[in-house]
Amino acid sequence: MLKVFEAFAGYGSQRLALKKANIPHKVVGISEIDGDALLSYAAIHENLLEERMNELPITENDMREFLENINVPLHYKTFKNRAKSLKGQKLKDMFIANKFSNNFGDIRIINPDELPDFDFFTYSFPCQDISIAGNQNGLDANSGTRSSLLWECCRIIEKKKPKYLMMENVKNLIGKNHIKNFNAFLLYLESLGYKNFCDVLNARNYGIPQNRERVFCISILDTDAEFTFPPTKELSIYMKDLLEDDVPDNFYLNNNQVTDEPITQDYIYCLDSNYWKGTFLKDFLAKKRRQLVSGPIRDDGKYPARRLTPKETWRFMGVDDSDFIKASILVSNTNLYRQSGNSIVVPVLEAIFKNLFSEEKKL
Repeated sequence: MLKVFEAFAGYGSQRLALKKANIPHKVVGISEIDGDALLSYAAIHENLLEERMNELPITENDMREFLENINVPLHYKTFKNRAKSLKGQKLKDMFIANKFSNNFGDIRIINPDELPDFDFFTYSFPCQDISIAGNQNGLDANSGTRSSLLWECCRIIEKKKPKYLMMENVKNLIGKNHIKNFNAFLLYLESLGYKNFCDVLNARNYGIPQNRERVFCISILDTDAEFTFPPTKELSIYMKDLLEDDVPDNFYLNNNQVTDEPITQDYIYCLDSNYWKGTFLKDFLAKKRRQLVSGPIRDDGKYPARRLTPKETWRFMGVDDSDFIKASILVSNTNLYRQSGNSIVVPVLEAIFKNLFSEEKKL
């Protein structure tokens, strides 16, 4: 049984992929600070929707103290703790989500000595400060940026020495502004006895019609280890297959913005957390980064343009509708968009895990 610790867990795309790959595993702990992501995680993986209906033998003050001790939930931009502002059902949901997910909270304050043992550590750290679409504050150690949280993983890796590590991040991690830091981190892993395998994989080559290139790094605690990334395959599903049939009018662009041609690419452009903000159609088409599709042809022969629905964005990340529905009961559309944009495409992970944890390597 593979024992797993998910750092920067989000809604648990790694856990979804391990399940889909039929790899026996147990998630022994996670680290996540975003409250809405934790609600999604617990709803999908820990039956939060059922547990929230039960009475808890604990006071609201004790719930808040528990959350404050792990420094959760934090505002995803300011990193300010929001536990004191929670009460009633919101406080109860947040407490249950963290307790049942075995969340150790803010990675900056985790004591590695208090963590259970695990074989597989996933640490796809925040991309906001290295993404081309982000603010480019970098990931220098001790810089205080969200992306610099990568270096907080060192204490855990060095103490626990899991056999397998996996990291995913934006392609710009290996760009000229950040490659020095990334190489320094790889050298650090090598000094601990890990052998690293890195590559850039695109979701469209692993069954999802989305042009999403990401750096993946697999590290194995064995200098003689070998690993190959999974081969690419032809798409068998296309953009139209993942779109909803009936979409409410509020998802269409304002001011009757239209295009002369339907958007018929075989794959959509990169999803990101900075979702549609009502910009003009020409800006969507020029930047090719927003979640835009065309609607049914109008009487004048033109196509109205619309943004993707939250459910569609989760489909383009390889998440089943049943899991999306669980999360959507507790989380707003705004945060559902953000979570899909910040997550990892499940079929890509599934293909990697099948190669990594083959029959002879299963623990």
